[in-house]
Amino acid sequence: LLLDEITTSLDVCVRQDLLRWLVKESDERNVTIIYATHIFDGLESWATHLFHLTDKGTCGWQGKPSDLDLYKKLKAENYTGGMMLAIADHWLRKELEENRKKRRFEKAQGELAHQLDPTDRQGGYSSGRNISTEITDKPLVRE
Repeated sequence: LLLDEITTSLDVCVRQDLLRWLVKESDERNVTIIYATHIFDGLESWATHLFHLTDKGTCGWQGKPSDLDLYKKLKAENYTGGMMLAIADHWLRKELEENRKKRRFEKAQGELAHQLDPTDRQGGYSSGRNISTEITDKPLVRE
């Protein structure tokens, strides 16, 4: 089962109930759940395995959290700030630093930061970008 950002708009109780239900279902049916998210709170004991997909589209690390050196270090230090978040932050900041060294910046940091990109339609959620700018003599007809 592949779940991508399935809990982003759920409240805390519903989110926890869904995660518990998913664990029960995966145990009973003996299935794998791949859960892609950027919200890590409450997931400390949920994941049996982690997979870090790098910004290059390659595997940065995969395995059981308990096999990860950073996880072991945080556990030994009795870290209480959310280990999943700390691990993701560590991986992502490392990539950011590497990109900065290579002077690969996100558009927002470059000289074109405030110019519109006509190809960037923000998934259809940006104002006015999905409206055709083509001039036509045809009347607008609602279908």
